[in-house]
Amino acid sequence: MNATIDELKKERDTYANALAQSNESFQEKVKEFSIIKRIGESMRWNLDRKKICVELVDIITDETTCENCSLWLVEPGGMFIELVAARGQEDGAAGYYSSGSRNITSVKVNNWAVGWVAATGEPILIEDVTKNKRFSKPGASQKVNIRSLLCLPIKGEQGVIGAVNMSHPDAGAFSKEDERALSFITDQAALAFANLLLFERIQNFNEQLEKKVEERTSELKFSEGKYRSFMVNAGDAILVVESGGRKILEANSRALEYTGYQGEDLAGKDIRFLLGEDIENQFTQALAEGFGRIDSYPLTKSSGETIFVDITVNMISTEAGEMAHLIIRDITHRLKLEEKLKEYSEHLEELVYKRTEELKIAQGELIQASKMAAIGEMASGVVHEINNPMGVIRGYAEELLYRINKISPQNYNVEEILSSLETIVKQADRCQEITDTLLNFSRRQKMTVSAVDINEVIFQVIHFASHKAKEKDVKIINELASNIPTVLTDSCMLEQILLNLYLNAMDAIEDSGKITTTTSFYHSEVKISITDDGTGIAAENLPTIFDPFFTTKVSGQGTGLGLSICTRLIERLQGKITVESKPGEGATFSVTLPLKRTLEESKDI
Repeated sequence: MNATIDELKKERDTYANALAQSNESFQEKVKEFSIIKRIGESMRWNLDRKKICVELVDIITDETTCENCSLWLVEPGGMFIELVAARGQEDGAAGYYSSGSRNITSVKVNNWAVGWVAATGEPILIEDVTKNKRFSKPGASQKVNIRSLLCLPIKGEQGVIGAVNMSHPDAGAFSKEDERALSFITDQAALAFANLLLFERIQNFNEQLEKKVEERTSELKFSEGKYRSFMVNAGDAILVVESGGRKILEANSRALEYTGYQGEDLAGKDIRFLLGEDIENQFTQALAEGFGRIDSYPLTKSSGETIFVDITVNMISTEAGEMAHLIIRDITHRLKLEEKLKEYSEHLEELVYKRTEELKIAQGELIQASKMAAIGEMASGVVHEINNPMGVIRGYAEELLYRINKISPQNYNVEEILSSLETIVKQADRCQEITDTLLNFSRRQKMTVSAVDINEVIFQVIHFASHKAKEKDVKIINELASNIPTVLTDSCMLEQILLNLYLNAMDAIEDSGKITTTTSFYHSEVKISITDDGTGIAAENLPTIFDPFFTTKVSGQGTGLGLSICTRLIERLQGKITVESKPGEGATFSVTLPLKRTLEESKDI
């Protein structure tokens, strides 16, 4: 009997213990769901980031066995996870750390326990951190006494957005059951943060939208202000015209000034009222193309006076539809000035033509004078050239007279008489040739272009200047190329140019010296170079050496026109003349001529 009672007591105690454990478990579940409900009610409609973070940490700290609790959120770049809220059991309330704060703590993702959870999205339960070196921070035990740790991820749609980190100074303070129960809390937190993120996005979008609206409103006000200022202060008349109905919608003050009408006179009127029927076709074309310009259009003012205007048409799209802007500029005064300018220009052209003809005549006279000056300079040589044959003629003539007077006719030697007469004729022809050459050189004549042997012209000119060369003891050396083709040019003009250059070269040689003449042919040009070993030309005189009336000769020995005339003549021959010189080293004048010349009317020279 007693044994039976003892067994019943044991069975009763077993059921009582089971009931107590069951009741304890039930109470834990009730507490668990109470925490979840509290967190859900606290954060479901909460859209304050700080409040959500602080309340989450406070509830976990108050309702669980953790000693310390911290909330971490992944920063937007995804490289770090930052501490945003934390509390210990002895703290009155959780501390909040705003993003960007100077004292905020951040951990690189995959470092420490919280970084590892952020990287993997898996929870981590460490019963004793002293035995798990991987997730412990050196020196952390000196600040916070931590032995056991539980870290849970907070997951959003795009991945891990944060983590809840709980610690306790005792080892084994957290269990798998705690991990399971607290995962419901992190799920609630994830929903709260999702709502918060959506709200912040909407709020940020609204702020940006409001900012854009403000900016656009400000721009529109500024644009309208500029438009009004442009309309009022524009120097040209401006009309705003309805593109479809051709009605004038607006006219600025300058338009009223141009036309003489009042604003109410033009408002609503057809554009043809102001500009006439003739504007229709041009205006329609401008509307079709979106842009147009109508030049020198006659506009009749209200007074009946006609002015001339340039009209620019621009199509502009507005909220009210397509509008045509007409910018009208009064050009009446400009046209009058242009007419006067045209008359003045024609008068100037007439004067220029007259002066040009006078200059041509003067230039011809200068060239003629230059020729005569060259003849004068060669006078002694010419006299010598004529005296030689004249002496021969006189000698033979005297001999014939003697024989005729002293010798009887039957003793005449006919062959000797005929030979003497032939010699007289040849020498007379020689005199005629010299005088003809001088006359041809001196007379005013038209340009005659023919195929000219350059080397032959050089020999002819050297022959002219040979007597002065003997007087100055100047030796003339020719280094003439044999392959020079003939050149289409005027031989007399070329002779005058070369003669002037030879005479100048001789003047540059003080006692005795030499002049070297070379010719060359390259592509389509022939080059003649005359080089002397005289005193040379100073560097400061080279730029003006070809200017009219420039001379370095003693007064009375030169006019300063020689080289200037050479330049004009060489231009007529479509060639060019250049000089190279150094003081004390002589000078080289080069004449370049084209093989063929362009057509040019023959003119007196």
